[in-house]
Amino acid sequence: MDRQSTTFILMKIIRDLNLSTNTEAREQQRRFVNERFQRSNTNIDRSIKSSATDLTELIANFSDIYTSIEQSKSRVQNVRERLRECKNLLLLKRQDIRKLWLLTSEQNALVKIYQNIDELKHVPARLQFYLNKHLYLHASLLLIKAKEHQELRLINALVDIDTQLKDERLSFEHQLRSELINQLFEKPCRDILGNKNVTSSSSITNSSLTSNKNDHNYLSRIRENRLLRKQLDQDFELGKLSFEFHSLAIIPDKYMLVDIRHQAPDLYLDVLLQSLSILSRLNETLEHIQKQLHEQFHRIVQRTTQHIVDNNFVLHSNNSHQSHLMNNPDCLRDLLETCYEQFKIVVKNIEYVLNGLKLIQEHQASVQLQQDAYLQIQAAKNQRDLKNHQRQAVSSVPNTIQFEIPYLFSIELVWETLQQVLSEVLNEYIDYNNTLDTSALNSLLIPNGTDYNNHHSVTDFSQYLTKRAPPRPQQIPRLFEFSQSAQFNSLTSYLQDQNRFAIKPETTAVATAYKQYVCKPNYRNITAVHDILQRIIEDIDVNVKLHATKRILDRKLTEFIRDRFIGRVIKDICESAQLSSASSIADQTRLAELVPVVLQKQLQLPMPILQSTYLIFKSCEELCALVKCLPPYADDFCQAIIDLLFKHRESSNKLFLSIVERSDSPGTSIYSNEWVKDADINRHLRTMPAFDTFIRMAKQQNSNNHNNHQDDNADNIRFRQTKETETLLINFSQNEMNLDDICTNYKHVKLLANIHESLDWLYCKLSYYFDILDRCLSDTKYLDALTQTTVTSGYSSRTLKQNLHQYEQLKLSRVNLEIFSNAMKTILTLSYDILLVLFLEIRLHCFYHLSLLFRNASHYASVIDTDPDENIMTLNRDLTRLQETLHSALNEKKFLFLFQGLGFVLATILIRSAPRFVRISESGVTKMCRNIFAIEQTLTQIRTVGDAELMRAHRYYELLYATKPDEIIGVIEERGPEYTEQDYIHLLQLKHRSFPASESGNFDLNKYEQMVRKALHPNKVVNGQTNAKH
Repeated sequence: MDRQSTTFILMKIIRDLNLSTNTEAREQQRRFVNERFQRSNTNIDRSIKSSATDLTELIANFSDIYTSIEQSKSRVQNVRERLRECKNLLLLKRQDIRKLWLLTSEQNALVKIYQNIDELKHVPARLQFYLNKHLYLHASLLLIKAKEHQELRLINALVDIDTQLKDERLSFEHQLRSELINQLFEKPCRDILGNKNVTSSSSITNSSLTSNKNDHNYLSRIRENRLLRKQLDQDFELGKLSFEFHSLAIIPDKYMLVDIRHQAPDLYLDVLLQSLSILSRLNETLEHIQKQLHEQFHRIVQRTTQHIVDNNFVLHSNNSHQSHLMNNPDCLRDLLETCYEQFKIVVKNIEYVLNGLKLIQEHQASVQLQQDAYLQIQAAKNQRDLKNHQRQAVSSVPNTIQFEIPYLFSIELVWETLQQVLSEVLNEYIDYNNTLDTSALNSLLIPNGTDYNNHHSVTDFSQYLTKRAPPRPQQIPRLFEFSQSAQFNSLTSYLQDQNRFAIKPETTAVATAYKQYVCKPNYRNITAVHDILQRIIEDIDVNVKLHATKRILDRKLTEFIRDRFIGRVIKDICESAQLSSASSIADQTRLAELVPVVLQKQLQLPMPILQSTYLIFKSCEELCALVKCLPPYADDFCQAIIDLLFKHRESSNKLFLSIVERSDSPGTSIYSNEWVKDADINRHLRTMPAFDTFIRMAKQQNSNNHNNHQDDNADNIRFRQTKETETLLINFSQNEMNLDDICTNYKHVKLLANIHESLDWLYCKLSYYFDILDRCLSDTKYLDALTQTTVTSGYSSRTLKQNLHQYEQLKLSRVNLEIFSNAMKTILTLSYDILLVLFLEIRLHCFYHLSLLFRNASHYASVIDTDPDENIMTLNRDLTRLQETLHSALNEKKFLFLFQGLGFVLATILIRSAPRFVRISESGVTKMCRNIFAIEQTLTQIRTVGDAELMRAHRYYELLYATKPDEIIGVIEERGPEYTEQDYIHLLQLKHRSFPASESGNFDLNKYEQMVRKALHPNKVVNGQTNAKH
């Protein structure tokens, strides 16, 4: 309540008087109120005196108003009396007016019936005019309007017209359904396949002419459309029927075209859908389309197949390699890409149809909207006519055209059918039924390996390839026979080209169709189209979100690759690799076969390799190509490569053991292998200077790194050779050697060299692929270089052109790569073991023949024949045969490695074996020098350079020509120490034993030994004498 209002003030005064008990306060309050009332009375009196003139004027106005109201009442009374008189007059004429109105209505109805009967006779002609001009909406509304006059068709004169209209309607409905199917399925094929040029060259040369021609056709089409539209408008107005007035008004002007079939497809689809909805055949047509989805998609595939086959036949008709081109998997890629391109347009059209159906369902179609607008206009016009007392306008209100409300099916059904058709096409070209489950076979080939076929397919498909016709008995050709003519050959060639690949009759309920293929069905076609299929699957996922159970294509692709392809392809690759256990002689013989010379030249190999190793490499290379083609399954193929490498290493090791093991005593082998297979000795041999230098040089060569060179000066070389020779001599001298302790079969030596060269070549080749796979773990773009060396014949260049998005699906684990690396290392280890065996074997041959020489060294005390010893000649022949054998099986660096330092080893053996002579005569010294010279000549022929170490041994034995030991001391003092102290002492001892008994007393051996020590270590002796004096 407002605190300034009068009521609030009054209530406050009353509340204060009631609550206050003070008489004085109450008296004061009373005086305040009286004072305020007096003030108010004074203000009222002042206001009345100032407004007296206005009040007088107001009273006069009220008097005038009252007088006017009384006059109006009297006039209203007069009007009422006159209306009563009019009512009485109308009641008198009511019956007459009713009779006249009924008579007029009957006459109007008869006139309208006569008019409708006359127009019904012209309906068939008008309907044919609409159909000829493809004005389907007009034709639909005409049939609906004709159906409204159902009672008139009971007239006998209209029976034929009724029958004709029924037939025309059925034919029209069938035409609408066919046009809708054509617009949805067939027109995309014609448009896309029509854009595929038969020859690329003609399309390039005629591109400018085609564009100019298109522009000319466009302008001429515009002029022609204008003339045809003018003629259409004239014909349309001439034959217009009266009961079409309202139905034509609800059709938008955009549907009034010369030939709507050549307009935008969206406009044509709207016309077809709304026409079918007007005729109440929309749901029936939609059901028919759903049933035809699978068949129509297959027809698209057939038309595309025929187009690609014909196109390739025209392109390659003059090519000599026509048969190869006709079986190009790239055609299958084109087929899938082109079919999916058409399928997407079909899906787009069906999506537009579904949107149009939704508009019809929501009464938002163009004709429905225009009908609602037209009815509102007519209703408003009738209201205006009613206001203007024109009741006849009510009869002109048109009837509402009822549209059939369609039911909507899901677009997922179309995508599901699309995937099903693509899956069936894929099954045909990958030969699904003939790609059997090979898990059992793989388990035999790859024990304890990965089971690539642990799933079984539950879908069964019919056979896609025809059986070959039985061979006919060969007849003797006659001279004059049509089969021998040129016309017959050309006709046969033409028919074969028309019926190329597998053509089989397919018996259906409708007719007999023939299937044609763009390439031969083969399960390996999956590698050519996998990237295409992945892109299709990804595109489907982008366009629609399907449930996992409805992702048919993805499931079928994964199922085939996992359950059938991987096992089958690995089985075939293992068979092509010709893996065997090398347990039988036949297997060993096959494993020892070398590649042909022609293939060796093609591979640019300096030395031959084993054919089994080459087959293993080709199998691994093919598996690497499969890794590039099918990146999601890289782990499976990597595991297969690992299994192949381990098996090849096992078979190569068995072949190696069959050579080095003794046949008489199983479990034992030749000395060189016994040392190599001992872990401690093997580790020690690998640390020998010669082997370490060779490995370091090989690594530098592979890495093309020439910055780190070993400083191979004379002192360094002598140090390495001394250390190596000491190690070998310690092991050589432990046991006496027999002929069975060395490998005397030169074919076996060559085979060992071939095995080493093959394994080393295989390791180098596979290192390239391993490095790429290792880089792919960090960046998958390196996968593109996986098959840059030599692509297998099973894959064309275009098949291997995959995009980076495909490479991003690579699934390769680090664990498999580590196992791959270990498998390669086992191969390299075996290769180096074989090289060590050859390295030791050459030195064992030398030690064996020299040991035979020193076993019979007693005759050197009284030898007469000074020619080289027979054992030395045998050694030379052995070294020559080894040189000839190994030079043809190993490259130059490995050959030099095997024979490097051999002269130092021989010289050391000859020098260290001097104590084995009991005595030696001067002729024996000559014979020994000639032995060394013969060995030096052989090594010079092998290495093409002289060996200074053998000359050192030669000079060692020449010291025995000295008649007095003082001459030996003089040589030491003159030339310096060339041998060790022990060697000089052994030489003096041999000289002492060789003196006659009469002269040996004058030879003080201890004295000369001290002289040798003094000559070799003069500083040490001087220091010793100085200390003795002190």
